[in-house]
Amino acid sequence: MSKENGYKLAVQSLTATINGKINEGAQKIEESFPSACIYRVPEELRKMKKSAYTPRFFSIGPLHSNDKHLKSLMQDIKMSYVKSLLCRLEESEAYKLVVLEECVEAMKLSVEDAKKRYIEEVDNLNEEMLVVDGCFILELLYRYYLLTNPKEMPKEAISDPVFGNGQMTAIVLHDLLLLENQLPFFVLEKLFYITVNKIRDRPTNYLLFDYVVSFFSNMQMILVGKSTTSNARNCYAPGECVLSLSGNMMNSENEGVAAPKKSKKVYYHILHVLHDHCLPLDPPKGEDYRELMPSASDLDYAGVKFVAGTEQDFFKVKFTDTQSCLGRCFHRARFEIKTLSLYTSTELFLRNLIAFEQCCPGVPCYFTSYALLMDMLVNSAKDVEVLQKAGIIQNYLGADQDASNLFNKLCKEVVIEKFFFAETCNQAIKYSQRYWPTAVAHVRRKYFATPWTFIAFCIAFIAFGMSITQFARSFFK
Repeated sequence: MSKENGYKLAVQSLTATINGKINEGAQKIEESFPSACIYRVPEELRKMKKSAYTPRFFSIGPLHSNDKHLKSLMQDIKMSYVKSLLCRLEESEAYKLVVLEECVEAMKLSVEDAKKRYIEEVDNLNEEMLVVDGCFILELLYRYYLLTNPKEMPKEAISDPVFGNGQMTAIVLHDLLLLENQLPFFVLEKLFYITVNKIRDRPTNYLLFDYVVSFFSNMQMILVGKSTTSNARNCYAPGECVLSLSGNMMNSENEGVAAPKKSKKVYYHILHVLHDHCLPLDPPKGEDYRELMPSASDLDYAGVKFVAGTEQDFFKVKFTDTQSCLGRCFHRARFEIKTLSLYTSTELFLRNLIAFEQCCPGVPCYFTSYALLMDMLVNSAKDVEVLQKAGIIQNYLGADQDASNLFNKLCKEVVIEKFFFAETCNQAIKYSQRYWPTAVAHVRRKYFATPWTFIAFCIAFIAFGMSITQFARSFFK
């Protein structure tokens, strides 16, 4: 009997232990998962290109704060920027300490909420990290605003440790775009209203959102129609442009001042701001998609004319085909896609946006869909050549094969449930399967693919014509 009691007690004890672990794990998920928005990039994506997800020079937040390869010099630069931000408020040391204390107090109240924004436990996240990293980002954004505003151009711009060095600027931009190198946006907003919002003579209706978009639109991307300032530069920083994108969320009707937003949206972090800023106002419908669309060169052989889109919406992709038989004889089908500029940073930007879409529930997979569309169109250097001639791709990577490799690797290990260009791709597939485009593609591939095959075809055609003529003469004699 004692053995039976001992057995039952052991089972009950083990059951209680397992039940405790179940409840503990479930509680952690219930508390953290709904609010989590900053993730570790899944290993399946990371192994495709580790450097695209890893900070080069400095860490923001807790996920890479202990990485040995990150240089300690950047921590000193951060401190210098924080001091500059405090000095913009008032000259007296007493007031600076008051503002700093206000920042620390606000972060002390926010640190537990901030920890919930990370998908994993981040015990190393503390008030100091939130204050230093957050104020560094705010000073970076505000300093860039001053650098791009001629009326307030600082004399010390040349000696700036970040903007005075092109290579350093490139690294900072690189690291700020990474999914794993983000601070919760609500942290930045709280610090913004304690610090930047109190700076004298700053534009009163500039929100944190505006500073973020201004910083990246002029340094990292040219967001046509969405620049927050009318005096923004119309040139690319050397080697820094990622994409030539268009957007529709902002206008800059007021001279040098962003138009105030009608509604306040909740953003997760800076990468989410950029992702949301690029989304279409009239989004296409997402559908299940299992077909494989022909490549750009195959569609070109079939008579499809690729055209660079003129719409401001980057995700506006259209396929048009004339319905009448007579129209098809004189007008080619058109595949319209907005121009994409490929730089060394393009892959990094796209990969982190795609990783964000893959990891964060509820985020629409527009960039994943776009990458899949381009992956289907581009299978080889020949496809890149076709799209370059049409003005759809501007390749600054070097060889066409480099651009082909970029698109072919973007969608590996990626899962997509709703494809936002399904209707367009289905139209292209149906067109390519018709008899006439198929016949045209066969003839062009066989007889007009190269100058030599074209010359051989002409010679054969002339010889055939001479044979027919000779036969006709002899027959009628």
